[in-house]
Amino acid sequence: MYAIGGLIILGILAQWIAWRLKVPAILPLIITGMIIGPVYEYYTGHRLLSPRFDPDTGEGLFPGNLLYSFVSLAIGLILFEGGLTLKLSEIKGLARSIVRLTTLGAFTTTIVAGLAVHYIVGLDWQLSFLFSTLIVVTGPTVIAPIMRQINVKRQISTVLKWESIVIDPVGAFLAVLMYNFIVATYEPGKTINEAIFEFIRSGLVGIGLGFLLGMGLYFIIKRLYVPRYLLNVFTLASVIGAFVLSDMIAHESGLLTAVMMGATLANRDVPFLHDILDFKESLTLLLISMLFILLSANMSVEQIQLVISAEALAIFAIVVFVARPLGVFWSLAGSDLDWRDKAFISWVGPRGIVAAGVASLFGIELEESGVPGAEYITPLVFLVVLGTVLLNATLAGFISKRLRVNLPQGSGVMIFGASEAAQLLASCLVDSGRDVTLVSTNRLNLEMAREANLEVQELNIHSDSLDEKLDLTDVGYILAMTASEEDNLYILNRYQNREGLRGNYRLINRKEVQNQRYGDEALFSPYSTFLIINRLARQSGQISSVAITDATMLKETVSLIRTKKLVPLFVKCAVSSDISFVRAGEFTMEVNEGDTLFYLGNPIPAEEFPKDAPIEVLTLPEDSPDEQPGEIAPPA
Repeated sequence: MYAIGGLIILGILAQWIAWRLKVPAILPLIITGMIIGPVYEYYTGHRLLSPRFDPDTGEGLFPGNLLYSFVSLAIGLILFEGGLTLKLSEIKGLARSIVRLTTLGAFTTTIVAGLAVHYIVGLDWQLSFLFSTLIVVTGPTVIAPIMRQINVKRQISTVLKWESIVIDPVGAFLAVLMYNFIVATYEPGKTINEAIFEFIRSGLVGIGLGFLLGMGLYFIIKRLYVPRYLLNVFTLASVIGAFVLSDMIAHESGLLTAVMMGATLANRDVPFLHDILDFKESLTLLLISMLFILLSANMSVEQIQLVISAEALAIFAIVVFVARPLGVFWSLAGSDLDWRDKAFISWVGPRGIVAAGVASLFGIELEESGVPGAEYITPLVFLVVLGTVLLNATLAGFISKRLRVNLPQGSGVMIFGASEAAQLLASCLVDSGRDVTLVSTNRLNLEMAREANLEVQELNIHSDSLDEKLDLTDVGYILAMTASEEDNLYILNRYQNREGLRGNYRLINRKEVQNQRYGDEALFSPYSTFLIINRLARQSGQISSVAITDATMLKETVSLIRTKKLVPLFVKCAVSSDISFVRAGEFTMEVNEGDTLFYLGNPIPAEEFPKDAPIEVLTLPEDSPDEQPGEIAPPA
């Protein structure tokens, strides 16, 4: 009782310390486990916490093979929660990159790291490639907090998130395959053909069963066969049951089943999915806290001493500075990502709970089976886990700035309304590196926006759960561009005191046009009402841009655009990539030479601007549907 209670308390305390120090929780968790395990044993001769039960001393939490079972099931639940965030709409245009990164990238890391361990440490080929398959995974439990600390392009964060979640079961399967090869080598009666057959069967069972059970759970929730107060625990029981059933049919297939179940639910319209996510996030936090402490406390003093060597550091350097960059640049060759994006993705490759957990389990099993060199597996993997997390947690922000892939804090844009003008503006902002979400109830317009690869949410602004369903984490600008003047004012009032908001704007209304008096929050120009800007968007179907060649001429440039009955939208800073929206009232905005002004409408000939400036044009497909007044529904 004292051990379990202390384990939970120490885990949550380590999570709190990580939050205070703004580092991934894995660092204080592993350090805590090593202190109460091998480090304490080194100085005192016994451990404060023994994960495995020792019948001679009567100490330890898990007798027999129960530690393996607990870790395996806990990892399955963690991966299910990760699967719930895998929405296919996020990867439009990035699917090929993610698939290549989780296949070619994993293959490259496996080969390079396996060769390094074999020739530097001298392990046999089977154990060398067991190690390399274990460290191909990048942990979602580590990627997520790092991405929360820095603000990079959505393409980069999406690729890293999907890679980290998809590669976990892939890496686990590769490790299982190598483990079965080793068993086939050292145990009589086992053959390599049997190992390959089990691997293929596990993959097919994991994918097929995960999808079928995920759809079954979706229909149960959709048809309200389970009351809401039982929904979270029912989902938990369903995932555990699916994991166990899958593992009974095909050994080690439970991890893939859990991910497939989560991804299936994530891409369906599941009622109360937000409640399930909240519950799973809390459960995942607790499980991660326990697992990292248990696994690091389970290491021995001898294992730690094995990796305090130049050979181990050389392997770590090859994994980080050779294998990862090679895999990333090869996988992403020909993608839309530039070399800076690829270099940053190469740097951010922290290993997480799956690598540590599976390494600990296989290391224990192989050591007890008497396989020579098996004692190296767990400490080498932990060295890579700790080292990559430490490097990424401390230097990811610095690297993102040096590579210029970071965005200013609060750079996301939330646009309420999905009219033609809103879609054009959103596409232009996305091309400028912004994270943009369109919120509306007009399904026809939202479908057009989806076809343009825009992020959309079909939500009623008067819903009590609006903020719960919207991701406002890094939203710095809110634009109210609906057809309803009342709704636009309501949106501004709703978010005016939100922390971190850099701009809260709305379209100008007819009364302001008539009186020629505009609030500070009125957007674009003295005549850019909903009807006018959407008429212009239908007529031109494009956004043009002009480079600012003289910072003192911005006011004249904006005046010229307005004289042409076009609509100035925003200025993008050439140095920081930050944006500033043009407002209807008195024009005051600081710009620098080289900044770009974007405006709605056909391009104005360059010779008409103050100072010659090159013209660029962005277009959307023609024949966008009209957005009628009342696009955002009133309260029921």
